[in-house]
Amino acid sequence: MWLQIVDLLWSDPMSQNGCISNEVRGGGCYWGPDVTEGVLGKHNIQLLIRSHECKQDGYEFCHNRRVLTIFSASNYYEVGSNRGAYVRLGPDLVPHFIQYQANRSTRKLTPRQSVGQTERSALRALREKLFAHKSDLISAFQEFDMEKTGWISLNNWAAAVENVLRLDLPWRVLRSQLVTSAQDGQLDYHSWFNELAIKEPNIEIPHQNLLETMYRHHSNLETIFRIIDTDHSGLISLEEFHQTWKLLSTHLNIEISNEAIADLVASIDFNKDGSIDINEFMEAFRLVDRSRAEME
Repeated sequence: MWLQIVDLLWSDPMSQNGCISNEVRGGGCYWGPDVTEGVLGKHNIQLLIRSHECKQDGYEFCHNRRVLTIFSASNYYEVGSNRGAYVRLGPDLVPHFIQYQANRSTRKLTPRQSVGQTERSALRALREKLFAHKSDLISAFQEFDMEKTGWISLNNWAAAVENVLRLDLPWRVLRSQLVTSAQDGQLDYHSWFNELAIKEPNIEIPHQNLLETMYRHHSNLETIFRIIDTDHSGLISLEEFHQTWKLLSTHLNIEISNEAIADLVASIDFNKDGSIDINEFMEAFRLVDRSRAEME
């Protein structure tokens, strides 16, 4: 019986099919999408909602959107490392997510002030996500704009946004918070991105999609840096990098030699001082992303 309780508490989904022991947690297992389909189909269940696994945005779908992870503890690793979230299910059983980022000041707020701040934080995160998918959204808008006028109806805007982001949010309700420049029910979708109030860095970007990619992954990379920086010194030492890669290789069942890890550290350590700071870490991923774009 106790083994079943451990499995319920500590098992995590994985992308590949099958079921293997969860050596990272030391309990439970990893299960794949085939297991999810079999169990949910057997018991006539549409969606499995679980927790106990930190997610950058506070929630995450996997296994063809049949498994939903909810993680309510924001700032899990340290302040700013991740958002928290909870989910509401209405009569239609469609999940609606509320994200938040707690800080010391929120403890002094009244319930009404706290809700207002949570809503503002959620809208800010939503604007960031919309901007990060700018190219995909413009392509979706253009499918409704057959005559290439640069304008679409607000209903088509809502449909296109959902088709791209797949968040199951009430976009028509949120429209008044996200769109203010519409005229007679029509939206200039190229100009609309200026409303999101996200300032682009004053740097030269050689490829159109690179800036969006950096926005999309910037917070994730910062979180990864903080996780590897176990002593919170602001620098990743060779030992910290080595331990993290060994843990990842065990988790992903990938063999990686000590020499390969040392070579990887050397390639990221641009100033050759024996450690990696946040700028070197971010730059390494930017260069990888740029090289990939040049090959396409």
